[in-house]
Amino acid sequence: MRRSLHTLVCLSAACVSICLLHFCNVTHWFLAMRALRSMGNSVADLLARDCEPSAEVVAVAAQWFVRLQEADVSEQERAQCRQWRQADATHDLAWRRLETLWRNFDDLEGKAAEPAQAAMANLAAQKRGKRRVKRTLGAAICCAGVAVLLSEVMHLHLLADHHTGLAQREIVTLADGSELTLDARTAVDVRYSSTERRIVLRDGQILAQVNHDRDNRPFIIQTEQGTATALGTRYTVSLLGNKTQVSVIESNVRACPQSKLPPACADLKRGQSATLSADTVSRMETSGYSDPASWAQGYLALDNQPLSRVLYVLKAYHMGVMWYDERKLEGIRVSGVIPIDDSGQALNILGRTLPIEVRQYMPWAVTITKKE
Repeated sequence: MRRSLHTLVCLSAACVSICLLHFCNVTHWFLAMRALRSMGNSVADLLARDCEPSAEVVAVAAQWFVRLQEADVSEQERAQCRQWRQADATHDLAWRRLETLWRNFDDLEGKAAEPAQAAMANLAAQKRGKRRVKRTLGAAICCAGVAVLLSEVMHLHLLADHHTGLAQREIVTLADGSELTLDARTAVDVRYSSTERRIVLRDGQILAQVNHDRDNRPFIIQTEQGTATALGTRYTVSLLGNKTQVSVIESNVRACPQSKLPPACADLKRGQSATLSADTVSRMETSGYSDPASWAQGYLALDNQPLSRVLYVLKAYHMGVMWYDERKLEGIRVSGVIPIDDSGQALNILGRTLPIEVRQYMPWAVTITKKE
């Protein structure tokens, strides 16, 4: 995983390097590459440490930082940035590290530019070059931030047999006539053999409509936490961080954790749900949905569902970054019908009906916090 992350960041850096060579002289290219290398180390450090800013926070900080370097930035935008920094300690930490990187770039430029100054035509040209480098370096920061943010998704999705993108659902018809409905940002592998029909869910959630198989091969949906085996049925399987949720719509499903430790499995009937961890299976009193498959129709039919779970689904339909602290939203639950194809509309509904504050710092950056 970290190797793929490193590769993607390097590819981003290579693209930025080409842009720098196109727009800057050799001296500026060298300076920016030194700074970019330091930036890459800083981004890697952010991911390597515990209790550090998340990749999403790093990406938002980078976008704000670049925007505030522009000449046409407004006081309102500066105030919004301050609010974002004050909203959480990790926001401010990510910002301060970018500031340190920027200062290091200035120091490097001051030392290395001395011999180059004699060759420059005039001071005006020198200043224009510096501004150009900083703008391009800003793009480099954004590029690395986005690379960090997208690396895991790309790693899981691009190698999958079937995958969906942002706000995209897809119905896949399998060789036996069974159907999979993939939610947005979902990735699956299909592994059919002479003895079984196995679906590996890598990311997201799916709705399975299982056909009877003439060879009586079991239909199995596998995740990192375990398996959900259909007994001629219709059911959903959803990845929720380090857990898997299984909800039965028709017939029966056997849910088994990866470890197979007793009690190894739970047999679920219509209307029942369970969560799988690597070691245990836990029956749920309610799935949190009045219709667990409602997302396949473009809405969520919710029944006392935790807000953090609703936001988790909406993130797959949101163009940009949606940040929230699951712990601070604990205890807030949602019932009713929420549209998901328009995440902005969904967030507006939640903001009007729940004790939360939805703030949009940029067209694509949104934070959700509990009202004090």
